[in-house]
Amino acid sequence: MDRESIQKLIKISIIEGISLILLLFVAVPLKYIWGYKIATIIMGSIHGVLWLTFLYVLNEARKKNNFDKKLVIELIILSVVPFGFILIERKLKRLI
Repeated sequence: MDRESIQKLIKISIIEGISLILLLFVAVPLKYIWGYKIATIIMGSIHGVLWLTFLYVLNEARKKNNFDKKLVIELIILSVVPFGFILIERKLKRLI
């Protein structure tokens, strides 16, 4: 196991997960309750870049650690679920 790639994946997962929470629980209410459309534009863009980064780092970790398809699909699904990054971290720490 390439420990460094898994730790990197955990870190980006946490950052991406926090951006999803900020998007859903801060930016979306700012847009729909108070009319600040710019909040979702900014936070949505940041989250989108972080999610693509997560996918890239996941692919790199998959190559280095020979992750099976089931694990990769689970991690992708968890990455779009609020607070899914907590489960991602637990799953990946078991591999180290």
